[in-house]
Amino acid sequence: MDTPFVLVLLASTTGATECLSIGVRVGETLGRPVQIAHVEVGPGAIILPSQEQLSEYEAEHFAEREKAETEAVRALVSAWNAKAGASLPLEIFKGDEWRVMRHYRGHAALVVLASPHTQPMGHRDTLRAALLRTRHPVVVVPPGWTQGFGRRLVVGWADAPPLHRAIAAFTPFLAKAEAVDVVAVGQDPAVLEKARAVLGPIAPAAHYRTVAPEGRRTAHVLLAEARSAQADGLVVGAFRRGEILNWLVPGTSSRLIRETTLPLLMSA
Repeated sequence: MDTPFVLVLLASTTGATECLSIGVRVGETLGRPVQIAHVEVGPGAIILPSQEQLSEYEAEHFAEREKAETEAVRALVSAWNAKAGASLPLEIFKGDEWRVMRHYRGHAALVVLASPHTQPMGHRDTLRAALLRTRHPVVVVPPGWTQGFGRRLVVGWADAPPLHRAIAAFTPFLAKAEAVDVVAVGQDPAVLEKARAVLGPIAPAAHYRTVAPEGRRTAHVLLAEARSAQADGLVVGAFRRGEILNWLVPGTSSRLIRETTLPLLMSA
């Protein structure tokens, strides 16, 4: 069986360099090869609910934009490989990211991608495709992030299956981190005993604390705690209420994804 690899999914050139840099770091930590993919999506990816189809002009304009973006991604990867002295392979697909992620199911150990809301229209479902369609653990990278990765980690504690899966997926990073802070927002201090039982064997020197929200949303508290800790990664479970409910009433996961200023290490 082929060795599972780290997949860097580049929706566009926005945030691509940051994703490639972190993808290599992830590959080194996991001891796995790194591959890159880009999908040139079709016009159907941007049809609004109120539209039955795009006009001929809209479809042609979209196709031209996608072709230009594909060539820009190809050139960026080539230049990055040359500068880094690397030879990471790039696969180009045509279609949609949901089907492409099914292609990688069972082959990719983890997916690195840029914050979805920063990507062009038609490419904003990359995270849902990787995280929810194929259940890959993901690292979400905000464009412009240049402050390293995995040295200081914060874990947003919640005794729920998605976080336990995230901890399992990112155990090598938690074990190697110089500092790990485990933060439970708005919870009874007693929950930290379970957190210690789970994380103690992985990160023996981790620090544990509860934080009162004081009128703030959980996502904002976690991001503030991460900034205070000078963290370069936030480990969280995603969409524990389910995707549909989160879409109807955005919760912590949606806010973190949209507002994060540091890499998110997530599993659903």
